[in-house]
This record gives sequence, structure tokens and C-alpha cells, in this order.
Amino acid sequence: MATITLKINGQEVQVEEGATILDAAKKAGVYIPTLCYHPYLPLEEACRICVVEDVRRGWSTLVAACVFPARQGMVIETDSEKVQESRKTILELLLSDHPNACMTCQATGDCELQELAYRHRVKPDAYPGERHRHPVDSDPNPYLHIDMNKCVLCRRCIRACHDVQGADIWTKVGRGFEQRISTAFELPLQDAGCEFCGHCADFCPVDAIGFRAGRYEVRAWELRKGTTICLQCPMGCGAVYDTHKGKVVTVHGDFEAPANTGALCKVGRFNYNFVNTPHRLQSAFVRGPSGEQAPAPMHAALDLAAAKLAEIVEKHGGSAVGIVAGGMLTNEEYYLLQKLARGALRSNNVDNVAGPWHLPLYEGLSSALGWGAMTNPLDDIALAKSLLVLGSNTLERHAIAALRARKAVREGAVMIVAHPDRVGLTKNAERHLALRPGSESSLLCGFLKVIVSEKLYDASFVDKYTQEFDKLERSLEKISLQDVAERTGLSEQEIQEAARLYASRRPAFLIYGQDMGQEPANETLYRMGAALQMLLGSVGIPGGGFAAMGVTGNAQGAADFGAWPKYLPGYRSVAQAAARKTVGNLWGVEVPGDAGLSWPQMFEAVEKGDLKALYLVGVDPFALGLPERAVESALAKLPLLIVQDCATTRAAQYAHVVLPGAAFMEKEGTAVNCERRMQKLSPVMTPPGEAKPDFDLIQELLRRLNADLVPTDRAQAFDEAVQLIKDMSPLRYAAVGKKGPCWPVQENGSGMERLPLLEDKPTLKFFATRL
Repeated sequence: MATITLKINGQEVQVEEGATILDAAKKAGVYIPTLCYHPYLPLEEACRICVVEDVRRGWSTLVAACVFPARQGMVIETDSEKVQESRKTILELLLSDHPNACMTCQATGDCELQELAYRHRVKPDAYPGERHRHPVDSDPNPYLHIDMNKCVLCRRCIRACHDVQGADIWTKVGRGFEQRISTAFELPLQDAGCEFCGHCADFCPVDAIGFRAGRYEVRAWELRKGTTICLQCPMGCGAVYDTHKGKVVTVHGDFEAPANTGALCKVGRFNYNFVNTPHRLQSAFVRGPSGEQAPAPMHAALDLAAAKLAEIVEKHGGSAVGIVAGGMLTNEEYYLLQKLARGALRSNNVDNVAGPWHLPLYEGLSSALGWGAMTNPLDDIALAKSLLVLGSNTLERHAIAALRARKAVREGAVMIVAHPDRVGLTKNAERHLALRPGSESSLLCGFLKVIVSEKLYDASFVDKYTQEFDKLERSLEKISLQDVAERTGLSEQEIQEAARLYASRRPAFLIYGQDMGQEPANETLYRMGAALQMLLGSVGIPGGGFAAMGVTGNAQGAADFGAWPKYLPGYRSVAQAAARKTVGNLWGVEVPGDAGLSWPQMFEAVEKGDLKALYLVGVDPFALGLPERAVESALAKLPLLIVQDCATTRAAQYAHVVLPGAAFMEKEGTAVNCERRMQKLSPVMTPPGEAKPDFDLIQELLRRLNADLVPTDRAQAFDEAVQLIKDMSPLRYAAVGKKGPCWPVQENGSGMERLPLLEDKPTLKFFATRL
């Protein structure tokens, strides 16, 4: 791109054509104050605090640096008398209708207007006159505190609501002195359709829209900020935590995080009471001879847990022990858990709560595409020309994918939402297909039928990159659209029109999200989804791919690092002797070859009396959707139940040993998000009392059962694990940052964001399909 040269305060600066004066000033290290400007929002000339003097031949003019383009030969003064006078006047006018209550304002110490007034020595009463008297905190919502008396009409909230969240709740109403920010028809936020993402509060410079949490309890300068990766859903968002005295106060999006670039969902933003709860576990407990639980020293609890596990293995064999991990553990913790199970307890009964949902995802996609995970980065969704969204309520379960889909729609894409209910994304969709619950697989089959029979597919792509198209074609001949319509509850016409619409704009992006409240899809669904994308030439290219997303925060990492009963780390089958030998040689032990149990099968085995010990790490079985009485019965029958969690759960009441763990924001380690991106977590606070990160507790148990298997630290555990994971083998723990690579990782450490397309050796494969 062409460059231009201009002068700022006598300093020559070169910038690319199209850059603003503010961009040029930043490059030159020259400070220009801003208020309405934000680097992650569209430009809007609203406040003019950023005015600079554009000096021309014999005259000059003031221009807004944040929007005015830099031009060849420009001469800019940023601190001239004219500029200073203009900025001061603007600030005085803003303060003429702004509460002068900084001593009691929540934003004091973190207010952009306060900072500007201080820098420019502005008097708050320079322009006395009428002031607004808007109601304070009159909106009944539980998350946001509204005081529009503080508003400076920068409209950052409106831009955030539109361009980041895509919800379009905030707007301008009134004119002149009566202009203000409100919802449409001035409805309460809940009634206006607010999604409570919190972006408006994140971007507000003056606390006109702020968070309720911590208000009148802690000041800005008392907060400690720390950044880590949120593990409450598979998006892998970077989050900035404000903490005070061991509590999370507020959470903000990390603008430098590649997965979310500052955006957060409602859960990531506001769901942190599991850390702040008074029911945090701060010490270990053991059940005594009388049946009562009592506090115990950590070493004693670990000794007892290890001794009981060893006793059961000695008496009943390793298959009598099961381990179930929650969805918010680190890669190193998943790896160490399955190493504990297989290496020390001689059992393949190790699973994570996402396992039953994630296993068919892996097996379906790996057989069709060559790898069993999402094909593209999340940002690619915004580049699509058509989108098909099905499965979970995407906005609630996989919000960042939903926000990228909304962005694509704003830029002209068409979106089809297939869901039994009118979910959040429906309002952005060209079509809503209200299909029967659980019939997504049948709908995909219908799309394939229409596209193949009407020859709407990309024949050149199919010929060049795929295998066995004839197998798919023959199987579709046996399927009638009428049968598809009956299964989905849609009309044949609805299915035909939706399939034609989806195929008409390319690249196309398929988004399928899972929900633990629904039955797991089988691998056929994923093969059909892959087939649909292959037919449209929309896989592994910018804007074209298959976003298949798991149900828990680090479900991908759990799968990659072997916390599955069926697969060792790196998707090595436990049924294959060569795979067991490779792992056994690395560990120095013999890996068991008996098939392991998934966690639903483990609970069945407890009822039958086959499973004698259960180790639960970060998971409450009462929250897994199993019948409550069945869980109660199973836990009560167990000769040994070890519960390890950060807070007291109902399951802990049945435990023989309770170990106090840590929440994910108190941990160091790595995690893999749905787009296969490896990212590093950093602790933003310290676990309370004697609580420790799960890695440390698992490590101590392993030390007591087989000290030869114990890694010295997380780095050694990670570096050992990736020796077994072909797609990560060049990666080392020390090299992982918060902008980590997407696997497969190349020898130089760089990642591969998209599924590669090989012309000389087609790796994409069609399968016969069925209803």
C-alpha cells in the first residue's frame, strides 16, 4: 500500500494511505486526547476532544484527528494555543451538564472525562445553567447500573451494542439539549431485548452505564487486574479479571485475545459466584469411622485417598476404579489424570464430562476431513456469504461464533437458523426453520438431497479435492424429501428453498453447537455436515468451513490430551497394541488394553457393583442430567468416593475424601479452544486456605501411587504429552502464549488456521448417508 509523509509537531511521520491523523500521531508517539474514540469501535466524530490544528498556507483549521485522514505534506500541531482553547471549551461544556460528584462516583480513578479535566485544568462551573435530572438506577436489571446524568453522548455504547454484540438495544433519542441515550421506546433493558453482554459498560468512559458488582464497596485503584483464558465455554475468550481481597469484582474482555478481541458473553462476564461463594473449599475433609466428615490435613487426606485407591486396585483390579473430570481443567490436568488412571491404577475408565458429546464429533469429522475438529478460525465466520446455524442456542452457548455470524449478516450474508425455538440469532436470520428437536441430522440429509439432485454443488471442487462422491450420490437416491419433511416437521418446500438459499451464496459456513441438555449427536451428523460443506466448495477456505463446537470450556484439550476411555493422548486407540506400546515406553509402565467406560457407563457400573471407586475432579454428577435418585443411589453405594472441587457440591456430602481444588482463574496451564488454538492461562488470584490447583493435587496422588510417573511441573507434563500428539509435537510449554497457534503446529512453531486442501492427494471423503 502507498505511504504518505506528514509533519506532526515538526516531526516527520510516514503512514499508510488511509490512516487518520490520530494513527499517525500514535506512530510518532505523540499524545492526542480522545473520548468518543475507541480503537475497537467504528469511528464517529462525536466529542471533538481530539481536535488538532491543520496548518496550511497562511491559515489553519481545527480538525478531529480520530476521523480526519492524514494527507501528503500535512503540517499538524497538536498542542497549539488554538487547540488547547478548543479542547478546554469542549470539556467545560461537557462538565456544565455533568454531575460534579467525583468523590462518590464509582468511576473515580478510572474515568476518562475526569482524566481529561485534570490534564486540561478545567473548571466544572465555567458554564452554569440548566442540568439534566435523569432518574438514577431506575432499570431493574441485575447486572448494569444506569445513570444517564453522567452521559457525555460519546455513543460508544451504541457502537458497541451494534458492532460488537449486534443486539442494537441502545440508541439516541431526542434532539439538542434533550438528546440522550436510551432503548427504543425507552423500555427497560429486559423488555427491550438486552442480551446483558456488558459491552456497553465496558466501553462507557464515564460510568453512565456501569456494572453493579462492587459498587460502593471497592474503588478502582484498589482492584488488581489479571488476564487469563475463560474456560466456561469452548470459545476460549481472553478475559481481564478485576479482583479484590480474594474475590472477583468485575470481568472485562481482553482486546488482545485472538478468539474474542474484547467481546465476552453473559456467562463469561457475570458468572463468577462459584469463585466468590462462601462455600469455597479451603481444607480437606475425610469421613471417619462414625461416618461423619471432619477437616483433615492435606497430606493425611491425600495419603488416605491413595491408600484406598491402591487397596481397591489390588483387590478388584484397575477396572474397578473410574475417574471423571469436569470441563474447566487445563490440558496438563487432563493429561495427568489419564496418566494416573492408566499408568498408576491400570484403568482406562477415565472420561471428561464432554466426552459423550465430543467423541462422535471427533470420529465423524476425522473420518470425513482428516482431522476431528473445527476447520477454520472463529474470525472466518464473519467472512461467509451464507450461514447455516443449527444445534444449540448459539448466542447462549457459543456466543463468539454467534457474534461473528451477526457481523457476516451486517455485511450482506444470508443466515438460516434451524432451531425449534425463536432463539436470539433468529432476528438476524433470513429464514428460521422451526424443526423438531433432535432432527438436525435429518435436515442436513435434506439439504444434501436437494443440492445433489438439483446439481447445485461445486463440481470442480468435488472432482479436485474429494473422494467417493458416488457413494453419497447413490445413498441419497434412496432418500425421499417427504421422509425428511416428516422427520423434521418442516414442509418439503421449506427444505428446498432453504437449501437453495444456502447453496446460492458462497463461501458458506456451517455452525453446529452442542448442548449437554440434549442427546449427543452421532458421527453421521458430522459426516453429513462435512459433506454439505464439501459439496459447496466451502471447507478450509476463508469464510467457508464447519464450526463444530463442544459443550465445555476445554473439551478440545481433554480430547487432545487423552482424557477419554477410548483414546490415549493424540487420539491413539487403546485397542491398538502399537499405540499402547508407544505410550508405555514413554511412561515406563504397561498400559491396559481393556476398553474403558464413559462416565454414564461408570454410573451404571456402580449400580451393578462393578465400579468400587470414583474420583470426581471439578464435576458435580447432580448437574450432569442423570436421574437424581440414580446419582444418589450410586454415590451412596461406592466404597470409595473422592471429590475434588473448588466449592462444596452436593456430591461432596457422599465423599470419603474431599480435596479443595482451585477455579480456572486461579491456575497456570494451557487450554485448547474450539478453533484448536492453544492458549496459556495465568492465575489472577490465589486459591483460598489450603486449596490448590487440580494439577498439584493430582500430582501428589500420583506421587503416592507411582512416583516414577510424576512430572516435576506443568511444563514437563505438557512437553511429555505433546510427544504423543503428532499435531502438537513441535510445540513447547514455554513457547505458548495467550496468542497461541492453532494445531496442527508446524516445525517452526506456527499454527495452521484452516484445514489444508491437497490437490495431488485428495483427503476429503464422502460417506453414504441415511435418515
